[in-house]
Amino acid sequence: MIRTFIALEIPREIKVYLGEIISGLRQKNRGVKWVQPEGLHITLKFLGNIDEGLVPSLSRELAALAAAFPAAHVSLSRLGAFPDAKRPRVIWAGLIGDTAILADIAAKTDQICTSLGMEPEKRPFRAHITIGRLKLPTVVDLAQEIRERDFTINHVILYKSELTPSGARYSVLHRSVLGQEKGE
Repeated sequence: MIRTFIALEIPREIKVYLGEIISGLRQKNRGVKWVQPEGLHITLKFLGNIDEGLVPSLSRELAALAAAFPAAHVSLSRLGAFPDAKRPRVIWAGLIGDTAILADIAAKTDQICTSLGMEPEKRPFRAHITIGRLKLPTVVDLAQEIRERDFTINHVILYKSELTPSGARYSVLHRSVLGQEKGE
């Protein structure tokens, strides 16, 4: 069994910029486990532990899915929290732009996973990048300017996630290119 999830890759320059935002938030918010910039992504579906034998068929399905969708153009918009800022569990950077395309990709990803015997997603997709998590909800100060930064999403990635004492470590199991027939 391997721990996996499916996500959209974000460009390096956006990860670097969000790393700067995280640095500013870290100074005024305690008790938050901040995501390292290299680990930032847009989650489509967390799969948890799956049989390693599913990887080839899941990869083929994701490649076909990605071929059916164009690259998505989005922009960072604002900071927020789930379920809300008064009792946050997740701190996120929101997205605007082609978010309907991202939602369609997420819905089709869920259909693929369900057809392969995985549990369907219970929560609606909301286009965001998780930047921090809290074990115990506490009031957080999200008053930090976030400039709109345009970027293009080109890849759907099947990631392996290994939990280590220093945090999760991600490795790419399969990369599919939006708008192209063949994955990598």
